[in-house]
Amino acid sequence: MDAAVCKKCGSNEFVENGKVRICIYCRTSYEIPKKDKESNISLQDDVQALLMKCKFDPSNARRYAALVLEIDPHNQEAVRYL
Repeated sequence: MDAAVCKKCGSNEFVENGKVRICIYCRTSYEIPKKDKESNISLQDDVQALLMKCKFDPSNARRYAALVLEIDPHNQEAVRYL
């Protein structure tokens, strides 16, 4: 259990009963919060878009290459535009 505190009596001792957590002193029930699902975000599309901008906008290529290197410090294609 996490460090939940009863809002009525201040206790941090609970029992779990299905989808609720019940304070063992004052019997106040609390819903157990659902855990958020983890998600992965791929930045590869952003890197590719910035590299395309490097090709087609040479005057700002250094700026775009720097942004790519912030996302992926080992990107060899971006290093060519510095």
